Amino acid sequence: MYSVYLIIVLGMLSAFGPFVIDMYLPAMPEMTRVFSTSVSSVQLGLTFCMVGLAVGQVIFGPLSDKYGRKPVLYFSLLLYIAATLFCCLSQDIDTFNFARLLQGLGGAGAIVYSRSAPTDLYSGKELAKIIAIVGAVNGIAPVAAPVIGGSVADLIGWRGIFYILLGIGVVITALVIPVKETLPKEAREQGSFWRSFEGFALVCKVPNFAVFTTVFGLGMGALFA
Repeated sequence: MYSVYLIIVLGMLSAFGPFVIDMYLPAMPEMTRVFSTSVSSVQLGLTFCMVGLAVGQVIFGPLSDKYGRKPVLYFSLLLYIAATLFCCLSQDIDTFNFARLLQGLGGAGAIVYSRSAPTDLYSGKELAKIIAIVGAVNGIAPVAAPVIGGSVADLIGWRGIFYILLGIGVVITALVIPVKETLPKEAREQGSFWRSFEGFALVCKVPNFAVFTTVFGLGMGALFA
Protein backbone atom coordinates (compact mmCIF):
# COMPACT_ATOMS: atom_id res chain seq x y z
CA MET A 1 0.00 0.00 0.00
CA TYR A 2 2.90 2.33 0.71
CA SER A 3 4.26 1.74 -2.79
CA VAL A 4 0.88 2.65 -4.30
CA TYR A 5 0.73 5.78 -2.14
CA LEU A 6 4.26 6.74 -3.20
CA ILE A 7 3.42 6.31 -6.90
CA ILE A 8 0.34 8.55 -6.48
CA VAL A 9 2.45 11.23 -4.77
CA LEU A 10 5.13 10.96 -7.46
CA GLY A 11 2.48 11.36 -10.16
CA MET A 12 1.11 14.48 -8.49
CA LEU A 13 4.59 15.95 -8.10
CA SER A 14 5.33 15.19 -11.75
CA ALA A 15 2.18 17.08 -12.81
CA PHE A 16 3.17 20.06 -10.69
CA GLY A 17 5.26 21.79 -13.35
CA PRO A 18 2.72 21.61 -16.18
CA PHE A 19 -0.06 22.90 -13.93
CA VAL A 20 2.11 25.79 -12.75
CA ILE A 21 2.91 26.70 -16.35
CA ASP A 22 -0.40 26.14 -18.12
CA MET A 23 -3.37 26.48 -15.81
CA TYR A 24 -3.63 30.27 -15.96
CA LEU A 25 -3.25 30.55 -19.76
CA PRO A 26 -7.02 31.06 -20.43
CA ALA A 27 -7.01 34.02 -18.00
CA MET A 28 -4.31 35.96 -19.87
CA PRO A 29 -6.75 38.32 -21.68
CA GLU A 30 -8.36 39.20 -18.33
CA MET A 31 -4.94 39.86 -16.79
CA THR A 32 -4.01 42.17 -19.67
CA ARG A 33 -7.06 44.30 -18.82
CA VAL A 34 -6.61 44.15 -15.04
CA PHE A 35 -2.94 45.16 -15.13
CA SER A 36 -3.52 47.65 -18.00
CA THR A 37 -0.52 46.26 -19.84
CA SER A 38 0.41 44.58 -23.12
CA VAL A 39 -0.17 40.96 -24.03
CA SER A 40 3.59 40.39 -24.31
CA SER A 41 4.13 41.63 -20.74
CA VAL A 42 1.57 39.15 -19.43
CA GLN A 43 3.13 36.38 -21.52
CA LEU A 44 6.44 37.08 -19.81
CA GLY A 45 4.92 35.39 -16.76
CA LEU A 46 4.98 32.16 -18.77
CA THR A 47 8.61 32.69 -19.78
CA PHE A 48 9.75 33.56 -16.25
CA CYS A 49 8.04 30.47 -14.86
CA MET A 50 9.74 28.18 -17.39
CA VAL A 51 13.11 29.78 -16.63
CA GLY A 52 12.50 29.14 -12.93
CA LEU A 53 11.57 25.51 -13.59
CA ALA A 54 14.69 24.96 -15.70
CA VAL A 55 17.17 26.69 -13.40
CA GLY A 56 15.55 25.20 -10.30
CA GLN A 57 16.08 21.64 -11.53
CA VAL A 58 19.78 22.32 -12.12
CA ILE A 59 20.08 23.66 -8.55
CA PHE A 60 17.76 21.37 -6.59
CA GLY A 61 19.02 18.17 -8.24
CA PRO A 62 22.58 18.42 -6.86
CA LEU A 63 21.28 19.80 -3.55
CA SER A 64 19.02 16.77 -3.09
CA ASP A 65 21.97 14.47 -3.89
CA LYS A 66 23.97 16.15 -1.13
CA TYR A 67 21.39 16.88 1.59
CA GLY A 68 18.65 14.33 0.92
CA ARG A 69 15.43 14.36 -1.08
CA LYS A 70 12.87 15.45 1.50
CA PRO A 71 14.57 18.55 2.97
CA VAL A 72 15.04 19.98 -0.53
CA LEU A 73 11.48 19.03 -1.50
CA TYR A 74 10.05 20.73 1.60
CA PHE A 75 12.03 23.90 0.88
CA SER A 76 10.89 24.00 -2.73
CA LEU A 77 7.24 23.40 -1.83
CA LEU A 78 7.30 26.16 0.80
CA LEU A 79 8.92 28.47 -1.77
CA TYR A 80 6.18 27.55 -4.23
CA ILE A 81 3.42 28.26 -1.70
CA ALA A 82 4.90 31.67 -0.79
CA ALA A 83 5.43 32.60 -4.46
CA THR A 84 1.89 31.56 -5.42
CA LEU A 85 0.44 33.68 -2.63
CA PHE A 86 2.66 36.50 -3.94
CA CYS A 87 1.08 35.97 -7.39
CA CYS A 88 -2.43 36.18 -5.91
CA LEU A 89 -1.67 39.48 -4.18
CA SER A 90 0.26 41.13 -7.05
CA GLN A 91 -0.95 44.61 -7.98
CA ASP A 92 1.27 45.17 -11.04
CA ILE A 93 2.66 43.03 -13.83
CA ASP A 94 6.33 43.35 -12.80
CA THR A 95 5.60 42.03 -9.32
CA PHE A 96 3.54 39.22 -10.82
CA ASN A 97 6.28 38.18 -13.25
CA PHE A 98 8.88 38.12 -10.46
CA ALA A 99 6.54 35.97 -8.38
CA ARG A 100 6.17 33.63 -11.37
CA LEU A 101 9.95 33.20 -11.48
CA LEU A 102 9.94 32.17 -7.81
CA GLN A 103 6.93 29.94 -8.42
CA GLY A 104 8.82 28.14 -11.18
CA LEU A 105 11.83 27.69 -8.91
CA GLY A 106 9.60 26.18 -6.23
CA GLY A 107 7.86 23.86 -8.68
CA ALA A 108 11.23 22.58 -9.92
CA GLY A 109 11.89 20.80 -6.63
CA ALA A 110 8.77 18.69 -7.10
CA ILE A 111 9.91 17.66 -10.59
CA VAL A 112 13.37 16.74 -9.29
CA TYR A 113 11.87 14.55 -6.56
CA SER A 114 9.49 12.78 -8.95
CA ARG A 115 12.48 11.74 -11.09
CA SER A 116 15.11 11.05 -8.42
CA ALA A 117 13.10 9.18 -5.75
CA PRO A 118 12.21 6.24 -8.07
CA THR A 119 15.90 5.77 -8.96
CA ASP A 120 16.71 5.59 -5.24
CA LEU A 121 14.20 2.81 -4.63
CA TYR A 122 13.85 0.79 -7.82
CA SER A 123 15.92 -0.65 -10.65
CA GLY A 124 15.48 -2.57 -13.88
CA LYS A 125 11.96 -3.28 -15.14
CA GLU A 126 10.40 -2.03 -11.90
CA LEU A 127 12.07 1.36 -12.32
CA ALA A 128 11.04 1.51 -15.99
CA LYS A 129 7.42 0.84 -14.99
CA ILE A 130 7.40 3.60 -12.35
CA ILE A 131 9.04 6.10 -14.72
CA ALA A 132 6.46 5.19 -17.39
CA ILE A 133 3.57 5.88 -14.99
CA VAL A 134 5.07 9.19 -13.90
CA GLY A 135 5.78 10.08 -17.54
CA ALA A 136 2.19 9.32 -18.55
CA VAL A 137 0.89 11.72 -15.89
CA ASN A 138 3.42 14.29 -17.03
CA GLY A 139 2.13 13.92 -20.59
CA ILE A 140 -1.53 14.37 -19.68
CA ALA A 141 -1.04 17.32 -17.32
CA PRO A 142 -0.02 19.95 -19.93
CA VAL A 143 -3.22 19.21 -21.87
CA ALA A 144 -5.49 19.00 -18.83
CA ALA A 145 -4.23 22.13 -17.04
CA PRO A 146 -5.45 24.76 -19.58
CA VAL A 147 -8.79 22.96 -19.92
CA ILE A 148 -9.32 23.06 -16.16
CA GLY A 149 -8.11 26.66 -16.03
CA GLY A 150 -10.50 27.64 -18.83
CA SER A 151 -13.41 25.98 -17.05
CA VAL A 152 -12.93 28.03 -13.88
CA ALA A 153 -11.52 31.29 -15.28
CA ASP A 154 -14.93 32.82 -15.99
CA LEU A 155 -16.24 31.79 -12.57
CA ILE A 156 -13.42 32.88 -10.26
CA GLY A 157 -11.10 35.04 -12.39
CA TRP A 158 -7.34 34.85 -12.70
CA ARG A 159 -6.67 35.33 -8.98
CA GLY A 160 -9.00 32.43 -8.25
CA ILE A 161 -6.92 30.18 -10.48
CA PHE A 162 -3.82 31.04 -8.48
CA TYR A 163 -5.66 30.41 -5.22
CA ILE A 164 -6.44 26.94 -6.60
CA LEU A 165 -2.74 26.48 -7.41
CA LEU A 166 -1.98 27.61 -3.86
CA GLY A 167 -4.38 25.00 -2.50
CA ILE A 168 -2.79 22.31 -4.66
CA GLY A 169 0.61 23.22 -3.20
CA VAL A 170 -0.69 22.99 0.37
CA VAL A 171 -2.37 19.61 -0.30
CA ILE A 172 0.73 18.12 -1.94
CA THR A 173 2.91 19.36 0.93
CA ALA A 174 0.61 17.57 3.36
CA LEU A 175 0.68 14.38 1.26
CA VAL A 176 4.49 14.40 1.20
CA ILE A 177 4.79 14.31 5.00
CA PRO A 178 4.25 10.51 5.38
CA VAL A 179 6.69 9.75 2.56
CA LYS A 180 10.00 8.37 3.81
CA GLU A 181 13.41 9.72 2.85
CA THR A 182 14.61 7.72 -0.17
CA LEU A 183 18.30 8.66 -0.12
CA PRO A 184 20.16 7.41 2.98
CA LYS A 185 23.03 9.50 4.35
CA GLU A 186 25.69 7.01 3.30
CA ALA A 187 24.51 7.23 -0.34
CA ARG A 188 24.59 11.02 -0.52
CA GLU A 189 27.15 13.09 -2.42
CA GLN A 190 30.08 13.73 -0.09
CA GLY A 191 31.98 16.20 -2.25
CA SER A 192 31.38 19.84 -3.09
CA PHE A 193 28.04 21.00 -4.49
CA TRP A 194 29.90 22.29 -7.55
CA ARG A 195 31.22 18.81 -8.39
CA SER A 196 27.75 17.96 -9.67
CA PHE A 197 28.24 20.33 -12.57
CA GLU A 198 31.20 18.22 -13.69
CA GLY A 199 28.73 15.34 -13.86
CA PHE A 200 26.45 17.41 -16.12
CA ALA A 201 29.35 17.87 -18.55
CA LEU A 202 30.07 14.12 -18.59
CA VAL A 203 26.44 13.19 -19.18
CA CYS A 204 26.15 15.65 -22.08
CA LYS A 205 28.99 13.77 -23.83
CA VAL A 206 27.01 10.51 -23.86
CA PRO A 207 25.64 10.21 -27.45
CA ASN A 208 22.37 8.44 -26.52
CA PHE A 209 21.62 11.01 -23.84
CA ALA A 210 21.97 13.86 -26.34
CA VAL A 211 19.71 12.09 -28.88
CA PHE A 212 16.97 11.21 -26.38
CA THR A 213 17.04 14.68 -24.84
CA THR A 214 16.72 16.28 -28.25
CA VAL A 215 13.73 14.08 -29.13
CA PHE A 216 12.07 14.89 -25.81
CA GLY A 217 12.78 18.60 -26.27
CA LEU A 218 11.28 18.60 -29.78
CA GLY A 219 8.17 16.85 -28.47
CA MET A 220 7.70 19.45 -25.74
CA GLY A 221 8.42 22.20 -28.29
CA ALA A 222 5.62 20.94 -30.53
CA LEU A 223 3.25 20.90 -27.55
CA PHE A 224 4.04 24.50 -26.62
CA ALA A 225 3.85 25.64 -30.25
